[in-house]
Amino acid sequence: MAERYDLIISGGGPVGLTLALGAARQGRSVLVLEQAPPEQGGESFDGRMLALNRASRAVLQRVGAWEALAPQLTAIEHVHVSQRGHFGVVTLHAGEQGVDALGWSVLGRDLGLTLQRLVQETPNITLRQPARLTDFRQTAEGVEVRFQGGEAEAQAHGRLLVGADGTRSRVREVLGWPLEEKDYGAWAVIAQVETHHPHDGWAFERFTPDGPVALLPWRTRQHKAVMVVPDREIDRIMGLDDSGWLAAFEAKMGPRFGGFAATSPRLRYPLKESYVQRVAEGRVALLGNASHTQHPVAAQGLNLGLRDVADYLDGLALEDALEDPAWLSDYEQRRRQDHRAVMGATDSLIALFQLPQPLAGHLRGAGLLGLQLAAPLKRRLAGFFMGERT
Repeated sequence: MAERYDLIISGGGPVGLTLALGAARQGRSVLVLEQAPPEQGGESFDGRMLALNRASRAVLQRVGAWEALAPQLTAIEHVHVSQRGHFGVVTLHAGEQGVDALGWSVLGRDLGLTLQRLVQETPNITLRQPARLTDFRQTAEGVEVRFQGGEAEAQAHGRLLVGADGTRSRVREVLGWPLEEKDYGAWAVIAQVETHHPHDGWAFERFTPDGPVALLPWRTRQHKAVMVVPDREIDRIMGLDDSGWLAAFEAKMGPRFGGFAATSPRLRYPLKESYVQRVAEGRVALLGNASHTQHPVAAQGLNLGLRDVADYLDGLALEDALEDPAWLSDYEQRRRQDHRAVMGATDSLIALFQLPQPLAGHLRGAGLLGLQLAAPLKRRLAGFFMGERT
């Protein structure tokens, strides 16, 4: 007989694991299916550094994960935004906003392993790994799921099903929902770099004609370095040795914190925006990258996925959530509005700073200067980065 659960989650990355912890805290029985072997953990467990905003902290506190994660976090207390070759700077400070931090940086591996450990310690969560959902069928009472676990095929029954299985979501494929994509014609080149002086909690974002560069603080003198590189330049940049890469990055970012002393090997990721017009149908919903991805300029990718989790948990907390999934219609409407607002703001930011005309650079500089001097507008910008909903 098929095992029975209140909630089945396809995908054991940060979004899926966070949802599992939250649902378990509500007394729900949960099955998580993750296709990557435990020793690998999938892409979510790699060496990328992630930014968590204050809204994400609230979600992780809600599911009981924040305290366990705290030793792995580095606080972002200041943010510096500028553009290369033109005047105008905006600085955001946690103290000005009356908070202890604007956000936090964490290694994807540390986040994933912490969440995985908490899931394994939670009695009403079953984690099957490696296991891949292959098909499902909705009924009036729930969802019949088939999955491949090792060499054997198995079945499970869930009252609800969530696809948190990334941009190549099998749940989305079974639903037959097309993924709409926008290719930015660029790559994010990512490395961990070390500077001669401590970062003191500063994060930097600098816009250049070829795309933004960014520094995210970690530990004491370490940083996540991001350089957006157009297609025509990616092979040259990836072919640079360590000293050449650091010189190229410093030419765009400037010699922050006494200059750059060391770097890790570089990773590259194609920059695409993707979106699915639907995020829920019947008893099935998509969360995180299964339904949306965006340009990393505003560091909202994972944060937006964790907001999906927060809204889903609000609906799941309803007394008749398992019997009547009508609440998923409200969930879908709320999430579509939030996705469009965040993705629209991110896309507009990229378009604004890539206008090539010299006059546009001066106008942007004037805008940054005005933003720095206008406290209400600066507060709205800080709120966007901290994850406040508009």
